[in-house]
Amino acid sequence: MIRTTFVLQREEFIKAHRLSVRNLPMKIRTLGWVQCGLLAALMLLGASYQPNDKLQPISLLVMLLAWIILMIGGVQSRAILNLQFERMAGKEICYEFDETGFTAQMPDSESRYGWGIVTAFIESDALFVLKSGSLFYTIPKRALSADQITSFRNLLSEKCIPSKL
Repeated sequence: MIRTTFVLQREEFIKAHRLSVRNLPMKIRTLGWVQCGLLAALMLLGASYQPNDKLQPISLLVMLLAWIILMIGGVQSRAILNLQFERMAGKEICYEFDETGFTAQMPDSESRYGWGIVTAFIESDALFVLKSGSLFYTIPKRALSADQITSFRNLLSEKCIPSKL
């Protein structure tokens, strides 16, 4: 059994979130790029619509709306990320891992999971990230001894599918 207790730092959570999003399925990433491309095309259309060589008010409106949509997506994503982190900010988190699954003791709850819910894991230089659908569990390597890191890596390799960075 591997047991670790730590207080998750904001930077670790943000990095884990980025790693988790970076490893989204190709269909979801492609749809995101298509959406950005359509908004960029809409902005170009708005800028190029100049009957009688004059920029029309509708062009400015279209460009402004496309820009607002792009900006709202980024602001919304950051706001959600901050709200997710706030529930655990400064609070102790505890994980226990064994052959059958793991127990996650979060600030307001305790749950037991089998390895079947983990769809993939990501290992970076400072973190282990366990993915379960749209959820992710962050385990900083600073909270594990060198022996625990090796044991944990072996356990994850045996029980889960590694994800590429």
